[in-house]
Amino acid sequence: MEIEDLGPAERIVAGAIGEPGSRRFYLQVTAGGERVTMLAEKSQIAALATQGVAILDESGISSDEGAVDRLVAAGMFVEDPGYDGERFRVGEIAIALAQSELLTVTVESIDEDDAVTFIIAPEQFRAMARVAIEVVESGRPTCPWCRLPMDPDGHACPARNGNHRP
Repeated sequence: MEIEDLGPAERIVAGAIGEPGSRRFYLQVTAGGERVTMLAEKSQIAALATQGVAILDESGISSDEGAVDRLVAAGMFVEDPGYDGERFRVGEIAIALAQSELLTVTVESIDEDDAVTFIIAPEQFRAMARVAIEVVESGRPTCPWCRLPMDPDGHACPARNGNHRP
């Protein structure tokens, strides 16, 4: 497998298209004027955001919070790629910290036949992470007994033998 090096990213966003319960999650990177869209799982988006921020925090890399706020305010939404508009479904994501205090992100397809890598500034990453976590948390509420997502009218909870519909 050859990894396509996109170089420095101009934009990175992670989010979802659709209503809670039937959303599709995406990671989109724009580099060199080209947008690459990758279909991801909700848990992958959450892990990318939280683990990347943890890497920045543990490394003591500070960010210009004003720049982060401006990026978020400018609109960190995922653009709908349309049916089958994504390049690939995400398999693994690796985050590394370069000596220049930039993050290198490598995203590999689930079938390991395609991958991209790109460089991102801490401020861009933190803005993406902030919005991504908001999107993940805005989904369906979690059942306190079985930890599965509930529909607006409740659900047949397996931990309560299907009898609970909060």
